[in-house]
Amino acid sequence: MDSLTQFALGATIGAATLSRKIGPRRAVLVGGLLGTAPDLDVFLPFDGPIDSFVEHRGWTHSLIVHSALAPLIGLGLHRLFRARAPDLSALGAVGVVWIILTTHALLDWTTTYGTQILWPLTDKPFALSWIFIIDPLYSLPLVIAVLGALIAGSRWTRAPRGAAIALMLSTAYLGWTGVSQQIGRDKVEQALQAAGVEAEQITMIPMPFNSLLWRGIAIDGDVYYNVYRSVFDRRAAAALHPHPRGLLFDRALSDYRPPQRVERFSNGNYAYRREGAQILISDIRMGVTPAYVFTFQVGTIADVAALGDAPPPAAAIQPAPIARVEPTRDMRGIDWLFRRIADEDAVREE
Repeated sequence: MDSLTQFALGATIGAATLSRKIGPRRAVLVGGLLGTAPDLDVFLPFDGPIDSFVEHRGWTHSLIVHSALAPLIGLGLHRLFRARAPDLSALGAVGVVWIILTTHALLDWTTTYGTQILWPLTDKPFALSWIFIIDPLYSLPLVIAVLGALIAGSRWTRAPRGAAIALMLSTAYLGWTGVSQQIGRDKVEQALQAAGVEAEQITMIPMPFNSLLWRGIAIDGDVYYNVYRSVFDRRAAAALHPHPRGLLFDRALSDYRPPQRVERFSNGNYAYRREGAQILISDIRMGVTPAYVFTFQVGTIADVAALGDAPPPAAAIQPAPIARVEPTRDMRGIDWLFRRIADEDAVREE
């Protein structure tokens, strides 16, 4: 999730567990700082843009690492507040730290961006893809609780109760997103069946800022389909948007490690394309066609002019230095997004 939400989640847990011991404001600040600590991996040095992409949410998001660090941080927290909060036990401080760190990782797990929650047992990135990285309905109760604790301070005698209610509301909403995803998946499968498409795999992606509209990515060989379905859709059939995956370039660059890392990280949800002499790969889970958030130059074609419109032979495709390609952002799609939630006939142009 976004950094503000992670701060608010940690801060709300801090308010719920530590307010009566160290005061609501201190509890919020301690919880918020701990809640954002795993995301400090963005400042770690990486070898290049693809390594930075696939290694984010790595060991700093591991539940195993969190369990190892919680006693060290918790005992330090206990010593820090020992004079002010003699009733804060060492075990209680360790438990609070563990809860704050692990809920950060578990919340990230529910998004689309992969999280290595079981490192070092495996470096596989896990992603439930229940919730968009920014969802106001999840974040709002937490933010309200945090602001209340910061503004009222010790005057808010029911800060722990207010924080607990905020956590229950956000958790209930998160549970709903999992249910909503399954509803969307059923409708995507109906649309594929109506169109006679037998997909190798289907990945469900929440559309921005809501949990009612979903994008199904259906992989079928060298083609992937975008299928947009709302939980309110009634018809079985829906528009399918086919796009090439460019597996010709995949085969030509099969020995080049960087694009293979993108393929693995995306769990097969990738596509190559050619722009002039550049060969690009995108993780097609994040963003929408054609503006995918994570797109990288990975190859090049030496003599584009000689090819014309013909597909390039494998020998003409060479690995290239890795460079991230920023997407073109078009906010006009926001209007379509919210219309599509209730209107099955609002078909997106791709």
